Amino acid sequence: MLDITIAPISYLRIRHPQKWVVDWLMPSILTAISTVLVICFAKAGAIAGPSGLIDRLCLACSILPGFYIASLAAIATFNRPDIDELMPAPTPTLLVVVHEAKKVLDLTRRRFLAYLFGFLCWESLLLLVYFVFAGVIAQGVMQHLGAFAPLGRAAFIVIAFFLFWQLICATCLGLYYLADRLNRPAF
Repeated sequence: MLDITIAPISYLRIRHPQKWVVDWLMPSILTAISTVLVICFAKAGAIAGPSGLIDRLCLACSILPGFYIASLAAIATFNRPDIDELMPAPTPTLLVVVHEAKKVLDLTRRRFLAYLFGFLCWESLLLLVYFVFAGVIAQGVMQHLGAFAPLGRAAFIVIAFFLFWQLICATCLGLYYLADRLNRPAF
């Protein structure tokens, strides 16, 4: 059952020479910048207080799953033959297990986008749950951590920002494909 629940994470296992930039490098850089800005300049209550960071990110993450599901449905039903052709070289690949045998799958645009928007929907739901629980338990956890509360606060911020920026960067990749690459005429 767990494998079904985390299946959308398969997107992160897709291999392509530049994909790591969108999945890991850009979110890491944006996380570092955001974390420094919040830790250095945010006033008291700006993270867990009313209309704070948690509330605002929770609101954003509550809206996104519907967009991602609609995108996933559009991709699944998009009626254009070239969406089912393999992506150009270097073609993204994914290692899959079929009947207990491992196979490297070359991805079409449809399959790539389905993995991408499935992952985005999953990650936005994960972030929503993360922020809801953080909003409920943050004060108690900080009291329990005592002297380590600043470290706990920093860890929460880093995790939240990394997941959020990863979501934003991957969303931009998906929008690029939907808005430009799928509609670009072949030359």
